[in-house]
Amino acid sequence: MSDENDRVEVRTPIPMPINPTLPFAGDIRGMSWDRTGVDQAETPSGLVAGSGEQGVRTEWDAGNLDSAITWLEAHASYLYRLSYDMVEIKDKLGGDQAAAGEGPLGGFQYATQLAQRHTELYAGTETGLRNLSDSLYNAADALRTVKRNYEDAEGANAMTAQEMQQAFTKAASGDH
Repeated sequence: MSDENDRVEVRTPIPMPINPTLPFAGDIRGMSWDRTGVDQAETPSGLVAGSGEQGVRTEWDAGNLDSAITWLEAHASYLYRLSYDMVEIKDKLGGDQAAAGEGPLGGFQYATQLAQRHTELYAGTETGLRNLSDSLYNAADALRTVKRNYEDAEGANAMTAQEMQQAFTKAASGDH
């Protein structure tokens, strides 16, 4: 670490002979090292929530997961539709014929090269949108599985109020 404040030098005055057979022939009068530890750690200011901001959430419930699933699926659907609806852009650029020199840019060499670049960019964007849409749908499915496992675990761990009261009563009376 290059910042001086990140390091603390520790010196320990311990006489240590260089040669054990000649103890006073040469001594190192101590040891020193840099200590970097938890006591020096700090959270970078960019990761600290500002006033009025929620910050990092560490608790989730099934309702939060449902809204996240809905958000993921809504955005996946939008991107999927967008990948097909953007064909209008391709048509305005001359479609597949433009790369062959029959588009609105004309048939001279650089127009054909530009049309080919447009076609490549369009195809890459279309594929990227569809891949992103698929990834969002996959994330929603994975989150749905997490939610189902969460609910199953909550159900398995659920204790009725009466069972909890009985457990407290037994603990208070010393009956285990």
